[in-house]
Amino acid sequence: MPSLIARIVKAGARLTIRHQPKSAESLVRHLRLTMGNPPMITLLPRGVTFTPFAEGNLRGDWLRVKKPRQVLLYLHGGGYVCGKPATYHNLCGRLAKGLNADVLMPAYRVAPEHPFPAAVDDALEAYEFLLSQGWRGEQIAVAGDSAGGGLTLALLLALRDRGRPLPKCAVVYSPYADLTMASPSRRYNDGKDDMLSYRMLEVGMAVYVQDEDYENPYASPVYGDYTGLPPLFITVCEEEIFRDDAYRVADAARAAGVQVSLLARKDLLHVWPIFVPILPEAREDMQKVLRFINAH
Repeated sequence: MPSLIARIVKAGARLTIRHQPKSAESLVRHLRLTMGNPPMITLLPRGVTFTPFAEGNLRGDWLRVKKPRQVLLYLHGGGYVCGKPATYHNLCGRLAKGLNADVLMPAYRVAPEHPFPAAVDDALEAYEFLLSQGWRGEQIAVAGDSAGGGLTLALLLALRDRGRPLPKCAVVYSPYADLTMASPSRRYNDGKDDMLSYRMLEVGMAVYVQDEDYENPYASPVYGDYTGLPPLFITVCEEEIFRDDAYRVADAARAAGVQVSLLARKDLLHVWPIFVPILPEAREDMQKVLRFINAH
């Protein structure tokens, strides 16, 4: 049974975020309003500091520790139409502390102003920036949630395709990895998902991509070839509409010989691990993510 806090968070998400948009414009407006600010007070752990990031066309946030031994590139969620790094300071601050790592959170460009592949291009630029700063692939981990999880997978595919150094591992929370709406959980979990609806994805996907791009692996990584990619840690809630995205990615990656850890939880909600420090289940699963990244 989910914790009391989880039940409260689920009820709040269903009340404020879950939506039945009438148009693309109304969806973008709704998401930018409801997801434009951190959901709770930010409390950075002792020893973790925040500084703004600006390099070339990229903007975003750094969370830094005194003597980092690795670096994490974190790609925020938001359906490719919204989201801000500041929303993730609680999560990424604890990742920085637990990993003894600097964390770079780029504010990648979003649709409709900047449709696909702008987000992928920005993720590539952010990763190349880390390499230019002297970090080696084996010192870099990549993580992201929802659309940021799909973008993390797209980044791995793009780096492999370009022959660039790959990160040591990646973590994806409830990845939005299929823009074709073909995953059955889009329908059978509509109504069970406390944060997202079928209608939100049906309207939103066309904001980010054109019809001919729906099966492009950089837009829908479930269609990618995972050969040669680094180990993956994937989380998903059994009742969310992205449930099948996670399982399809895990199956494709395992078939290609990639090491995959899949954490599936019942009765929680989309991207529950980001709700630290308030959610007991998120605090518990944070330790699993830390162990995974540190093991590599």
